[in-house]
Amino acid sequence: MDITLTVTELIKYIQKKFNQDSYLGSIQLVGEVSNHHASPAGHHYFSLRDEESVIKCVFFARGSGQHHLIDGASIIANGKISIYQARGDLQFYADTISPRGEGTLHQKFEKLKLELETQGLFDESRKRNIPDIPSTIGIVTSKTGSVLQDIINVMKRRYSKIKIIVADTRVQGENAAESISESIKNLNKLNDLDLIILARGGGSLEDLWPFNEEIVARSIFASSVPIISAVGHETDFTISDLVADLRAPTPSVAAELSTPDSNQLKELIDNRLSEILSKINSKIYNLNNQYSMSLDRLLSYQSNTSFYKLKIDTIRNSLINKLESKIIKSKLIIQDIENSLKHLNFDETLARGFFMTSKKEDNSLVKDITNINKGDHLIISNNQGSIHTETIEVIKNKEA
Repeated sequence: MDITLTVTELIKYIQKKFNQDSYLGSIQLVGEVSNHHASPAGHHYFSLRDEESVIKCVFFARGSGQHHLIDGASIIANGKISIYQARGDLQFYADTISPRGEGTLHQKFEKLKLELETQGLFDESRKRNIPDIPSTIGIVTSKTGSVLQDIINVMKRRYSKIKIIVADTRVQGENAAESISESIKNLNKLNDLDLIILARGGGSLEDLWPFNEEIVARSIFASSVPIISAVGHETDFTISDLVADLRAPTPSVAAELSTPDSNQLKELIDNRLSEILSKINSKIYNLNNQYSMSLDRLLSYQSNTSFYKLKIDTIRNSLINKLESKIIKSKLIIQDIENSLKHLNFDETLARGFFMTSKKEDNSLVKDITNINKGDHLIISNNQGSIHTETIEVIKNKEA
């Protein structure tokens, strides 16, 4: 006859069976540590894995050997198997931990690192400088992750004129390394691309492993475009970081390193213009002094100077007119430069009542109405906010 149980009753029954099993009550479990993290109370949570399986583990603060809990390390854990009642999870409860040599992934990492280093893929001499003011940046990452939005937000805040091309890429799991490599190659086929950012959020050693694959390392090495590697958190380190032209501790930092600050750039240009104007005025002042000194010397050696004085005054007036004309032209040029700089100020343009339209799917700017189709999702924005719309109909001017 069927037995009706609540979820709690079933979990407690299974838990009791595990606790009564003398074989499972005290075992040694061998495996590789992954996804390790500690709680404020000092308890440790991690997984033990081999080539085929993974099991969740708990190591309470009262146990010994916690310093051996390092992602990638191979350990021997003493403890028991039981069920965590609140979630019904099968877990291994460890009480002592001892080392068993380096883990498989860690060994693979060190082996490939040594091989590529010997071949010169990490040499500092071959690494290129990151452009100061790039116009177009390619990003190799997943379109569905929060990492992409973090990067775009930082870039647009710092330098709104930047053009961003996203290569949607698998960054975890099966075939991720091949996907990353293919995205790098595809971006290299584009014209006028100044920089590539390789980005992914944090994770365990297994999660980040595609960035430790040889195929990715060689694609970075072969890239004709400089690459910034921004994989994981600040404490994470991958083969990609070593091959790339620059390593950023996080994706957000990569966005800052790759784009100039518009305010600092404007200040730099203003200072440069002031220096140019100062040099022009100084040059004019020196020429005037030289002219006055030459004129005085010339007049002092002439007994009858009336004729020569008239001629000199004519030359002097001609020189002054030419200098004043050059000064006016120089000031007009400087004024044109200042006006051009004001037109480059994107915020001032939006403040005058203009709006910027971009496609929601890839954040690309809409410059031509022929690029908009019925059903497209658009973002219409200015410095006060943005409007998300869906295109119902596209009406083109008859002259277009």
